[in-house]
Amino acid sequence: MRLEELTWPDFEEVKRRVGTVVIPVGSVEAHGKHLPLGTDVFAPVEIARRVEERLRRRGVEVLTAPPVWYGHTFVLDVYPGTINVSGDAFKAYVREIMREFAAEGFRRIVLLNGHGGNYPPLVLAAEEVSEEFPGVEIWLINWWIDFREDILSICSSQGHAGQDETSVMLAVRPELVKMENARGGRRSSRVRVIRKDIGKELFPDGVNDDPSLATAEKGEAILSVVSEKIARLLVGE
Repeated sequence: MRLEELTWPDFEEVKRRVGTVVIPVGSVEAHGKHLPLGTDVFAPVEIARRVEERLRRRGVEVLTAPPVWYGHTFVLDVYPGTINVSGDAFKAYVREIMREFAAEGFRRIVLLNGHGGNYPPLVLAAEEVSEEFPGVEIWLINWWIDFREDILSICSSQGHAGQDETSVMLAVRPELVKMENARGGRRSSRVRVIRKDIGKELFPDGVNDDPSLATAEKGEAILSVVSEKIARLLVGE
């Protein structure tokens, strides 16, 4: 069920029988010259859709909320089209969204995150909400990290705008992918360096991996295994 498609009486009835709400969270930021700025939202929205579909087959209902589009993306803010929200503002915004769902009676809130920079603010927001609502359980799922082993059994590498993300986008929104511009390589630092322009070093052209081997078939396999594993976790399998 999509929250935005319900009337308020529909919602009132749904929340009596549904205890879990899934909130896709992402960012609007540069993803190389080949992927759309909304990649980090398109992926978790599609995963959420597939999770709901799999749960429905098991006779389990969840509510899927509209995505949080803008995120905290300090490092990639060096590239045009990246819309960075400060960590404090992002934390406060997502916290208020979760507070509302908790106040409505949902006992489990799943943050289905598609962007690495969101992770620290999301943890803090979840901690604050759980302090206020002791009976509420918040799950923070970072799909590309939490299922890394599964993804690397499909792709030979993964990274920002890399083989895994590009494959997923080829499966989800192929018309938005420009594979003729898909190039890049791995960059890393021995320690975490925080500097305003560090993104140009770690993410040349907004990429940190080689996306050239991406395929829609790999993307479909990633989406399938990740959504199935999340669905199993939600039903306790």
